[in-house]
Amino acid sequence: MAAVSPKVTATGKVVIIGGGMAGISAAQRLTAAGWTDVRIVEARDRPGGRMWTQRLGPNIIELGANWIHGSEGNPIYKLAEDHNLLKNTARLQTFKDRYRLRGDTFMPGGQVIDREIVQEFLHMYEELIEECCNFFLNEKTPHNPDESVGNYLEQEFPKRLNQATDNDDVKRLKMALFKQHLKQETFTTGCHNMKEVGLDNFGQYVSIPGGNINLPDGYDTVFGVLLKDIPSECILYNKQVKCVLWDQVEADTNSSGAEHHSHHAVSIVCEDGEILKADHIIITVPLGFLKKHASTFLQPPLPEKKLRSIAKMGFGVVDKIFLEYEKPFWEAGSPGFQLVCREEETEPRCPEEWYKKLYIFYVDPKAPNTVFCWLSGEEALHMETLPEEEVAHKIVEVLRRFTGNDEIPLPQSRTAIIALKDKHLAWIYYDG
Repeated sequence: MAAVSPKVTATGKVVIIGGGMAGISAAQRLTAAGWTDVRIVEARDRPGGRMWTQRLGPNIIELGANWIHGSEGNPIYKLAEDHNLLKNTARLQTFKDRYRLRGDTFMPGGQVIDREIVQEFLHMYEELIEECCNFFLNEKTPHNPDESVGNYLEQEFPKRLNQATDNDDVKRLKMALFKQHLKQETFTTGCHNMKEVGLDNFGQYVSIPGGNINLPDGYDTVFGVLLKDIPSECILYNKQVKCVLWDQVEADTNSSGAEHHSHHAVSIVCEDGEILKADHIIITVPLGFLKKHASTFLQPPLPEKKLRSIAKMGFGVVDKIFLEYEKPFWEAGSPGFQLVCREEETEPRCPEEWYKKLYIFYVDPKAPNTVFCWLSGEEALHMETLPEEEVAHKIVEVLRRFTGNDEIPLPQSRTAIIALKDKHLAWIYYDG
């Protein structure tokens, strides 16, 4: 059988791979600057990438990014502010501090830790995190060049605790809070364990001032503003790219009929056999996708130095789990609650004990009947393999044990972000 030649489609001069915020923003800026031949190629059937808003009746659920991190000098915040996307104050939620008390803190049996004790602990913990950041910010060298953030915190926190004037019972509570808070740090950092995170470069991540702000009417309202300036026919959905052939020399024919080599062109080969031609290409695929496909996605491959850099970059798994209820079992108006194991209780000994890593449960005012939590690392990967019913039953079992409320029902629906099942992401840290 003769080989079938792939279809060749003449497209505009610029092709953007990826319809997430980076791709949409690039297309919007190019269009505003007068570029008329711009195409976005998106593998999914929707725009937004890791920004993924789902509407279930009156509830708005952020399956992807949850907050705008910081307002001062943040272009996303300015875009939201300029287009009145923050005006719905009934649903607006702002967290000014990274380490703050979010509702009650439960220990097994329904014991609620005194809020003053929790606040004192958070102050101690935040000071230690600032110390970790200062190694990079102040160009200090750790005594051990390979020291991890996890090891440093585990060494230093007991020292500070022993210097405190608290009685033994309070010290035990603060140590339990510390062990549990390290779990939250893995969600924030996007790793399995804080011992995987180097101390010397931890301070490279700088938070933008202004707190964490949710978008009252959904994160999709942000890229909805940008999409208004992009003709709908410029976005090709459900178009998965197989590879990009770049650094090619195109042969042109001049007016006298003579062939000559003119410019470097790019060919985008799609999984459906279509080939898109472009003069310029902007690639905005996630790092996780590049880590899996960098050596084959671009032809010729990137220089070895760049491939090594991509391979060395850390990129973890953080899943979100949503539990939707007909009637909330938590206090009305609460931003959420925390679960803290007793000091003597063990950490997850294996991924099968994934439920021991659950810590903070959040309530988003956009979905007041829904509570959600995060799970990271190997425990998240294991949880993804389990039936949804099993995940829901185990979480409710944990909630009943800690709150002391045996009447907590099973949720009416569950939605878990399964990162590795999205081949376009490969791995993902879901946060805004």
